[in-house]
Amino acid sequence: MICNIIINMPLKPGKVAPELLEQVLKKLNCKSPHLLVGPAYGVDGAIISINDEMVAVSSDPITFTSVDNVYYLFACNINDLISMGARPEFFGINVLFHEGVKEEDVIRTFDEISRFSKAFQLCVITGHTEVTPGLKDTILSGFIMGRVVREVSPLKVKPGHFICQIKGVAIEGTCIIARGKFQELLDNFGFDFASNCKNFLVNPGICLYDVGLRLLTEYDVKNLHDPTEGGILTALYEALIAAGLGGIIHSDRIIVYEETRKLCEYYRIDPLGLISSGSIIAFAEPEEAERICRDFEKDGIPARIIGEVTSRDSGIILEEGGRRRKLTPFSRDQILEVLE
Repeated sequence: MICNIIINMPLKPGKVAPELLEQVLKKLNCKSPHLLVGPAYGVDGAIISINDEMVAVSSDPITFTSVDNVYYLFACNINDLISMGARPEFFGINVLFHEGVKEEDVIRTFDEISRFSKAFQLCVITGHTEVTPGLKDTILSGFIMGRVVREVSPLKVKPGHFICQIKGVAIEGTCIIARGKFQELLDNFGFDFASNCKNFLVNPGICLYDVGLRLLTEYDVKNLHDPTEGGILTALYEALIAAGLGGIIHSDRIIVYEETRKLCEYYRIDPLGLISSGSIIAFAEPEEAERICRDFEKDGIPARIIGEVTSRDSGIILEEGGRRRKLTPFSRDQILEVLE
């Protein structure tokens, strides 16, 4: 009786629980000889072989915001494909307009799609467009493809590798909260602070196109993972579970911008569990990890070694203020504590 009650309880908004997601992904048992990397927890997409070329594919919707949603769509899908080791080339977009949408809104949406496709040299080749009954806000979903530049994989990660963070956490979350709560931030922190947080979309920016391609073309990275819903701690958990390994994460080394820290203190939320598109996690051998951080820091891009990979038996450990505890992913993104 108790089990049935638990099973039939409605899920909360946010990511599906890791245990449930792992369970349902096992049902997708594709046996194609052309599938090199298939669906798995902690993996941002798939890799297929076409005429001896490796092609990465990924998909992502935009659901947390309808403001600047075209830019979010491009950025988040690009980030996922970069994490698969590929250069973004082709894009499919599903546009589900909300009831009551006006013709001028449709035209503006496609003007923005055209603008960002040129900016990122990304060909929009297919998709679907409709006005969907029951929707309060327009929802965009993308499907992205590109040829692999460097083979990265959770399976290439080994004990002893270092974990790098490039760019601070919760860039996306800071921006979304600032846009949704701008007047409140204006009243409590002033114009400069509220505007800076709102502008996090482009500075430091949520898109990893330049940073990601640099990592893939200039450094021997073993795996990449971009934190999204659930923040950086959830992303680290996903990446280590996918690798079948443990790790020690030093929370005091994790890069948090001052604006993000103040925003999270004000709303009493944890920046390490706040949606974090714009940051990226890289796994590399110690000397290469140090070179990555040194080079990016030299160019004014925050980069830091935040952990080490250990054996699976060691577990995934979070070190906070000299104390260690088991790292558990966030069951729902911290942004929902503010905007829900």
